[in-house]
Amino acid sequence: MKLKDIGERGIIDLISNETVRDDCAVVKMGNTYLLASTDLITRKTHIPEGTDPELVGKFFASINLSDIAAMAGIPLGILVSLSISPEYDISFLKSFYKGMTAQLKKYNAEIIGGDTKEGNDFTVSGTILGRQKYRLIRKRSDIGYNQYLMVTNYMGKSGAGYIFYKYGNDKQYGIKKMMDIEPRIYEAQIISKLGARFMMDLSDGIYSSIHQMKNDYDIGFKIYLNRILMDKDVEKASSISGFSVADIALGWGGDYELLFTIDKNVYEQFMSRIKKYGINAYIIGETYSGKNMIFDKSMNEISNTGFEHFNKEPL
Repeated sequence: MKLKDIGERGIIDLISNETVRDDCAVVKMGNTYLLASTDLITRKTHIPEGTDPELVGKFFASINLSDIAAMAGIPLGILVSLSISPEYDISFLKSFYKGMTAQLKKYNAEIIGGDTKEGNDFTVSGTILGRQKYRLIRKRSDIGYNQYLMVTNYMGKSGAGYIFYKYGNDKQYGIKKMMDIEPRIYEAQIISKLGARFMMDLSDGIYSSIHQMKNDYDIGFKIYLNRILMDKDVEKASSISGFSVADIALGWGGDYELLFTIDKNVYEQFMSRIKKYGINAYIIGETYSGKNMIFDKSMNEISNTGFEHFNKEPL
């Protein structure tokens, strides 16, 4: 049996005995808690041909910062380990680090260490650290029945970008939509303080996220498609590719927005308070004790399990 036969989640089940699967490890450090996570990118898997290396650096910093955001943490710094071919031009590496350091600085973080090795191509791994008071850390295990499911901002930006890049409609515009992302660091901290329960980032998309939560915690979701705010290019991407609007917006991932829940009895108070901070967040569904379902003219079970690394039949 090959790794592609069991996929990313199967691999995690195979090598891990952990029952709690949050975006960061949580370690008690005196009166506060340390958050730690790791993420990596490779040229083959993550960097579209023709991407400005400065944008690659920004993307790399953002996906690591997004893990801290997923638990409402405050970023501290990152250790960066680099494996790169000696045939790469010096300008590539300078531009990559320029994009990375500028993005880290935006969120009051910096490079605090790392390693550099000669390699065959380009692979870079980050170990990001953050902190937060325990009561404000948002965990996946905080999910429960009878909660509203909410997201920040628009869905399908990255999926539409991939289609523009893949089909040659506008490759550079597509690259920018896929790679030019922002971690929701400040939004997550505010949302946590104002009453959020479960939280995670949408690195792999809504379908993948709710599939994981159903498997790990036996919580079901009802999703209402007409409530989801779509990126302005999703419909055009659908017409170009033939993929449905729902699959592009919910199934492809890469948007790095926040997915979270709140208790239904605090909804009105929660909404009135987040509006004062200019945060765009809204209900897309609710949790309950059944199967994952989506309503689009009628209620149907969700069979799409979303993006997954190692999948032998990726979207």
